[in-house]
Amino acid sequence: MIHPRLSVRVRRAALACLSGGLFLVGASSTPVAADTRPSIRVDNDTLTVQTVLDGRFSGPKETFVSVDGAENARGKLTVTFDASDLEGFFPESATGLVPCDADGDLIGECDHPHQRLVLDATAKATAAGRSGRVRITAKVDGKVQDTAEVTVRVTDPGPVFDRAPTGFTDVEPGSRLDLPGGFSNYSRYHGYRSVIVDVYFPNGLSPVEEFGNCAYAMSNTGAPRISGQDTSMSCRLTGPISPGGSYDLDLGPVEVGHQAVLLNIHYSARPEKPGAEGPEPLRGRPGKGRPLTFTERAEGATHVRSRSLPVTTSVRTTNQADFSVNHVTLKGKVGDVVDADFFFVNNGPGAVPAVFDSEEDNETAPVVQLALPKGITVIKAPENCGEEPDPPTDKNTKGGKEADGPLYRCWQGRMDKSALMTPGSFEHFPFSIRLDKPGRTVNDTADSGYVLIKTELTVDKFDEDKDNNRSHISLDVKAAPRASATSTEQDTSSRRATIGGAAAGFALACAAHIPWRRRAIRSSIIGTDATGGNAVAPEGPEPTR
Repeated sequence: MIHPRLSVRVRRAALACLSGGLFLVGASSTPVAADTRPSIRVDNDTLTVQTVLDGRFSGPKETFVSVDGAENARGKLTVTFDASDLEGFFPESATGLVPCDADGDLIGECDHPHQRLVLDATAKATAAGRSGRVRITAKVDGKVQDTAEVTVRVTDPGPVFDRAPTGFTDVEPGSRLDLPGGFSNYSRYHGYRSVIVDVYFPNGLSPVEEFGNCAYAMSNTGAPRISGQDTSMSCRLTGPISPGGSYDLDLGPVEVGHQAVLLNIHYSARPEKPGAEGPEPLRGRPGKGRPLTFTERAEGATHVRSRSLPVTTSVRTTNQADFSVNHVTLKGKVGDVVDADFFFVNNGPGAVPAVFDSEEDNETAPVVQLALPKGITVIKAPENCGEEPDPPTDKNTKGGKEADGPLYRCWQGRMDKSALMTPGSFEHFPFSIRLDKPGRTVNDTADSGYVLIKTELTVDKFDEDKDNNRSHISLDVKAAPRASATSTEQDTSSRRATIGGAAAGFALACAAHIPWRRRAIRSSIIGTDATGGNAVAPEGPEPTR
């Protein structure tokens, strides 16, 4: 028989052995650490970039590159970018195509696991339609841990208008200019059955000859007071247009209008997009005449002006324009409300673009600054004029000039950036103004303001007479009380008052002395005093006569 005391000890030993066994089992079941080798993660593995042939740059293309597990790397981690496959894709001026590329050889080695690959440039025309790869390698102590790739694709613009005269200068109004042109198919793989060529002639330039395979559309150049029309010409050129082919054409002469100053002709070419019912319809009325044809260019002349696309032709004539502002006199009596119409006008003889700022629209393009005289109140201002806040002044400054009257800045009303300001067209700004106590200057003359042509873009390049770009705003107020008088004027007024009072007193004295003098004469007839002088009239009231 087992002693009860021993059974307790046995049970305790058994429990201890069981606990130890479970502990060992738990220790042996702990998972083994997973593979901690760094791996590359790329947010976007394909980047599509544009060429100079596309006309506009759509912005940088980028992707983020990270190395996961970099914190567990046992050694020095490096991330290598190899973009040598893109050699010749971008202009030599483009820098920083890959991270950590100090020498510009398109290979960069970074020591940080998080990088950003940014392609912030347009590809060259010769790279149109091509593709290349950027190889990314993660290494620890020089041993490769993981690799990845980013594909770079260059857009294929297809047909591009790439030949036109750069520009003409010193052109006489009324003359004619010849317009050679041409286009190329920059696609390496696609040919086309037909191409649409568009030419835009601004108001002041018009094609002389019409072509039977072209359509012509006219459009107004802006607000109703702006006269003139633009001309758009769309032509269907039937191919075949082979891949990589380049072609020349003759657009005929263009006539220069008598109001033209500085104008630009725009060109474009694109593949025709036929619809379900047939060829693509051309906008405008059909032309009358022979068809516009094209011929293949000679060898070696395939990429004409490809560095300055899209091509335009500038026409600068011997014409000049003349902007001016009007002189305004605010005339009336104190308290009157008068109308004042400020404006600037193009006196000609040339017409100029109605664009005075660099923004996409013209809604807030400032054109005129109005500094109104002191002593007036603006009752009503036009919607396209706003009052400028007063500039801060230093109260501690002695002898400072007093603030002028209200300052307004007015902006143009036309919205069409293709509009022209032809001779006689103007922008006006009607105000309603109350004539209050006019301000005075140190010379005791009524204060005056000014109206000034003030734009973001200078008008000097086409303004023949700059002296009339600023004019006075004068005050002519009747029965207006004097605002103040100088110390000199106050002294003069005091002297005048003193002299006037003395004169009045002398006149009264003379009037009172007349009857007294008569009495004195009578007394002298009767007798004289001891000294032989006249007798003095007694003081007191004069007797009633």
